Amino acid sequence: MENYPDIQDLIPHRKPILCIDKVLLVDGLIAETQYTIEESCLFFTDGFFSELGLLENAAQSSFVFLKFFFKNSNENLWGEGKDSVGFISNITWMEIKFQPELGDELHTTTSTELVYDTENLKICNVKAETKVNEKLAFSAEMKLILQTRDL
Repeated sequence: MENYPDIQDLIPHRKPILCIDKVLLVDGLIAETQYTIEESCLFFTDGFFSELGLLENAAQSSFVFLKFFFKNSNENLWGEGKDSVGFISNITWMEIKFQPELGDELHTTTSTELVYDTENLKICNVKAETKVNEKLAFSAEMKLILQTRDL
């Protein structure tokens, strides 16, 4: 099993909005992540991890892929001298089978296809699945946009 960097070295999110603990796998277009639901997470409310939290977890997992995709290029997406913002631009479909609870461990798999790539704009199609104890909790298809600019 490959040793991946800390999640905070891969995406700009921080607690309480961060909803990935670690990267399990990045292989080609696939990223797999793990997150144990904490009470302090912004998306934990009324005893459950919210629908928005499941969507955000999938989006954050996909951006892990983007960091690795550009890892070996000369393109700097994050860090000093860059101002980058990523967001969900379109949700094609989304299905929530159940909402996870406090302490549940999410295993999220995303498949990302880079469909548009310029110096300051990346557009991706993403398919995502989140499981808890091997049971499908969430699945979605969405479009993500990453915009970057030099400071």
